[in-house]
Amino acid sequence: MATARKKQDEKNLKILRDLASQQHNKKCFDCGQRGPTYVNMTIGSFVCTSCSGILRGLNPPQRVKSISMTSFTPQEIEYLQGAGNEVCKKTWLGLWNSANNPEPESRDEQKVKDFMIQKYERRRWYIPPQQASVVASTAEAKPLKQLLGQDAPTLVVNTN
Repeated sequence: MATARKKQDEKNLKILRDLASQQHNKKCFDCGQRGPTYVNMTIGSFVCTSCSGILRGLNPPQRVKSISMTSFTPQEIEYLQGAGNEVCKKTWLGLWNSANNPEPESRDEQKVKDFMIQKYERRRWYIPPQQASVVASTAEAKPLKQLLGQDAPTLVVNTN
């Protein structure tokens, strides 16, 4: 029985490492540092050691697990396969505008913590997942000339 458990753990670890090596998961979701070693199981993002500590101290605390030091259940692996940093960005940073609120540098721990409080405790940029998928699938508005080309006929609006 222990052998079956060990094989399952090895299989889960391989899947986790594959997920962590995907382009959008190669950086910490909260500070951008390369090579996250933890998973935020509350939302399904990949995070660094420093941010994992901050996440545990938030209100409510986030559930964080080490990728290599913990075992994961098949249900947790399945959850993470449908999550990841890209999905989390659409939800937790759905209303975020980098021009107004630039992401803090990973070296400034206090600014990272303040940003995380805005993100998780205050839900400042949060969009529910159902709305996030609609927003993500909505085409960006573009000028007609860009869509139809320079030879597009001029539109005349009748105001009578």
